[in-house]
Amino acid sequence: MNASTYFRLVDRLPVRSLQELTGGRPFVVLSPHPDDESLGTGGLIALARRNYQDVAVILLTDGSKSHPTSQSYPRDRLIATRRSELLDAARILGLPSDRLYELGLADAAPLSDDDFERSATRIGNIVETIGAEALFVTWEHDPHCDHEAAARLAREVRARLPLLKLWSYPVWGWHLPASHILTAPVPEGLRLAVSPVLSQKRAAIEAHVSQMTNLIDDDPDGFRFDAQTLAPFLRSHEHYIEVPIR
Repeated sequence: MNASTYFRLVDRLPVRSLQELTGGRPFVVLSPHPDDESLGTGGLIALARRNYQDVAVILLTDGSKSHPTSQSYPRDRLIATRRSELLDAARILGLPSDRLYELGLADAAPLSDDDFERSATRIGNIVETIGAEALFVTWEHDPHCDHEAAARLAREVRARLPLLKLWSYPVWGWHLPASHILTAPVPEGLRLAVSPVLSQKRAAIEAHVSQMTNLIDDDPDGFRFDAQTLAPFLRSHEHYIEVPIR
């Protein structure tokens, strides 16, 4: 099916409660870059923390390629800036800093076999340490190599921990061309109403200042969200797609 049909079905998934999604149990969010956690699951995290659920966020990469030629924000400064923004966003969502984990992989770099193995093991260890029963990861068809890598890692972790529930959340998939053909099954999953925490989610997204404003203005190829690219993440529902076992 094409992307237009697929996401029309995603937008029609049934609305379910936080309890039905997580069972009130601990869960982990795997975020490819600092900001994906707020964009895709900010409402989920905020709602869960309001209910005193244990939540962990695992950051896959250092986010160092968002402004690759900036002179004012060279690589080390950009990494530090994005890490600080993530800490601010987590605080806004009610997530303690000791529940943020960083795998430290390079942004937009191929994942070696050794890195894949180490990362899958680390994610699995974190899942087991906090007693998580669900893992949320970016959608495997998101058109970004780090989002695809995160999805592969999550499937590997679920293969090692078969009782783990695996959900995906689209980020860049929302902006696929309507005619793009997807080799994906009919989506099954749910929508989560996040209106009660939408202002909190918006504030967490805005905390990623380097991605949302002209803070870094000396890189013509630098990344920045605009009203159009942000729109899917400021709606009243978040969308969670069940990842089938292969």
